[in-house]
Amino acid sequence: MALATSTTSSFTAMPKAPGGIDWSYLPVVGFVLLSAGLLVIHAGRVLNLGFPLLATIVAITLFILSRHAYVAFTLWIWLFSPEVRRLVDYQTQYHNVSPVMVTPLLVSSFGFFYVVFKPRLLTSKKIWPFTIFGGAVIFSFIVGTISTGFLPAAFECGNWLLPLGFGVFLMADREGFERNREAFIFAATLGLLVIGAYGLYQFYNLPPWDAFWLNSSKFDSAGAALAEQVRIFGPLNSPGPYGETLMSLSILLFVSKGVMRLPAAVAGFSALALCGVRAAWGGFAIGAIIVIWQLGGKARLRLIVLMLILAAVAEPILTVGPVSVLVTNRFSTLSNLQQDDSFQARQELYENFLATAMSQPIGAGFGTLGVSTKLTTGATTDFDSGILELPYEFGWVGGAILGWAIVIISINIIKAHRATMGRIGFGGIALYFALLAELLSGPVYAGVGGILIWSAAAIALGAGQP
Repeated sequence: MALATSTTSSFTAMPKAPGGIDWSYLPVVGFVLLSAGLLVIHAGRVLNLGFPLLATIVAITLFILSRHAYVAFTLWIWLFSPEVRRLVDYQTQYHNVSPVMVTPLLVSSFGFFYVVFKPRLLTSKKIWPFTIFGGAVIFSFIVGTISTGFLPAAFECGNWLLPLGFGVFLMADREGFERNREAFIFAATLGLLVIGAYGLYQFYNLPPWDAFWLNSSKFDSAGAALAEQVRIFGPLNSPGPYGETLMSLSILLFVSKGVMRLPAAVAGFSALALCGVRAAWGGFAIGAIIVIWQLGGKARLRLIVLMLILAAVAEPILTVGPVSVLVTNRFSTLSNLQQDDSFQARQELYENFLATAMSQPIGAGFGTLGVSTKLTTGATTDFDSGILELPYEFGWVGGAILGWAIVIISINIIKAHRATMGRIGFGGIALYFALLAELLSGPVYAGVGGILIWSAAAIALGAGQP
């Protein structure tokens, strides 16, 4: 495994200044300032097309000059593009299909093509299960193209395939592996601080652009578009992905370092409780248990103390006013599932649809579920179960192949050698299995969930074979 002291080449890591500033992130800072400036002067119409273009230019620059900054930038783009879309729509008009939402796919594509142009890598020992998974994704794209058309199938295929390629890229870039995963943890910590704090602000003072988007999209499941009555979704598209992301970044926080750790923990943990996504609460519990079990004596004790401090700091936020009512109501359903509407609906879905899904050998293909359905029906269609989504879209043949690949990847992660794992590797293991458990409630392999689970797998497995 490559050490953090090595760099991929003279082009992959910009030098640090004597004061310790990593100038590699300068293009990211410029991108943020330029995008914010366009919003300040109400040039949302320019940013609608300019945001994906500028992000692509920054991504290719970072990929050539500074791979670790590219890794961080990719995660941030997945976290914040939905919020940029809402700001743009607020300044212009509501776009049912927004060019801004293509930005994460464009940015992630550089990691994907890095892998594609290394065909020998795709059959190497650590990578071949990911290749099998990708083959099933491409097959579902072909089926979807025939049944729903090229554009919706291609968009959903990108949401599945490009995050997978990004995760494989993290393993494939062997010389930069250590620095890349450190950058991912840094991006996760800063991202958690921002999206957690924004979620809390969103609950107490719902921004007008978020309210405009809720009303225009008719997204009723997020509650009323009013402060203290909305189910927070932060800068993401809905409470589900937001809770899943908060859970994931909070788990990685256990293995992070630096001054941002405690404020990020307070903001992230408070927002995780407030978003009311119970599956994310369960995933966080699974991840926390795995991390605590993996760490040694003193590290384990420090982590337990940190969690106690975190609970003490977050407690006033969660037990006052309308927040306490929302959190208490959501927690109460955990002990009374028979009166929980969403649990009953999911149970009915399993009972009524499982036989139908399993009777389709090749499935419906891509473009029949998720955001991609907006390109055909104008509305989003989702299953409240990732387990049922697999046989529905991939058929029982493709679903079996995917399941087999997932099992092999999971076994490889469990067998990862503790001596070479390290602190961050434990976090990757914990996050991977926490997200895997989320399949019971929703899809995790597409979109931001895909970026998180495949990055977690890469962090856990270490550098791939040449």
